[in-house]
Amino acid sequence: MNADTKTFRSAVVDRVRASGGVWELPGGQILLPRVFGFCRGVTRALAMLERAVADKARTGKRLFLLGQIIHNPWVNDHFRACGVRVLSPEQMTDLSGVIAPDDCAVVPAFGVPLAIEEQLRRIGCEIVDTTCGDVRRLWAWACRAAQDGFGVLIYGRASHDETVVTKSRLEAAGGRYLVVGELDEARRFCDMVEAGDDDASPKEKFGADASNADSLQPFCRLAQVSQTTMLYDETTQVRGMIRSAFVRRFGAEEAARRLLLQPTVCRATQQRQAAAGELCEAGCHLVIVVGGFGSSNTRHLYELARQRGPAYFIEDASGVISGEALRAFDAKRNSAAEIRDWLPKARPLKVGVLAGASSPEIVVGEVLCRLAELLSS
Repeated sequence: MNADTKTFRSAVVDRVRASGGVWELPGGQILLPRVFGFCRGVTRALAMLERAVADKARTGKRLFLLGQIIHNPWVNDHFRACGVRVLSPEQMTDLSGVIAPDDCAVVPAFGVPLAIEEQLRRIGCEIVDTTCGDVRRLWAWACRAAQDGFGVLIYGRASHDETVVTKSRLEAAGGRYLVVGELDEARRFCDMVEAGDDDASPKEKFGADASNADSLQPFCRLAQVSQTTMLYDETTQVRGMIRSAFVRRFGAEEAARRLLLQPTVCRATQQRQAAAGELCEAGCHLVIVVGGFGSSNTRHLYELARQRGPAYFIEDASGVISGEALRAFDAKRNSAAEIRDWLPKARPLKVGVLAGASSPEIVVGEVLCRLAELLSS
């Protein structure tokens, strides 16, 4: 069963794609980027979960998902409706009270911390592991670096599922890590390096959720990785800042020996960000970004789009209330809010639509239809 061609596809999206990514309407155009929607890792994860659902129907096994399969509410609600029990973080602290040996547990695309893997092995249940290959490569590279004596700087969000799992792998490997989620935090770290403030505690300066190191010393030999869904241009900036800080402190030759720089942003993320940038430069009057508010890769598309012009981030077609009102993500509140007068009155309009790697085409298609109504009235 192929998740990309069955449950999550949209005839509307297929039709617009076949028209060169342009939907011509009386009031203007809706534009799609050359690359958008599910990446290969997401498609694989959803196909594996759909097979597990089909097996459950045949065998009667209970099916448990260890958190969200991906960060998209439509997708997770779809699988709940199929009888999949989606476990909360609280339920996962003691899986032995929830999952029995005859059950099946599904590991989501981000993976799970080692402590949860160990619980599953003790229970002895069937395990379906949908972890993305790019995420596994990140773990392997970071853990090798830690075992070779490098501290690991992760450019990502400390509370994101993928980074939480990466931290757990580094802990198990005996490594020291620091997570910085913004360029300003990366600059703070670089300032500490240049100042030679080796006794300063990253745990105190950045928070216990961001670091397990009591001093800067482990990071004087540094390996840098990035959460796979971060903005690629920012990861290159972080690498440049780190390299410059190490050169200023240790000199060019010694800095080269002390640094291992591996951005680890996956190719699918890079492709979608590049295509989004092209769309935003194509004369759009505004851009609508479609995806789960909890999706890191989709949120980065929104950040990229709003740097270039008016942009709004919605989860699905229900966010398009009318031509006057839109329910969209509010970055200041970090939650949804109603936005008034979002759609310009002038015609013709060019409206770009972006979708993250975890955004199903069926949801994108519904958004396209809703926008088409507004550009046809």
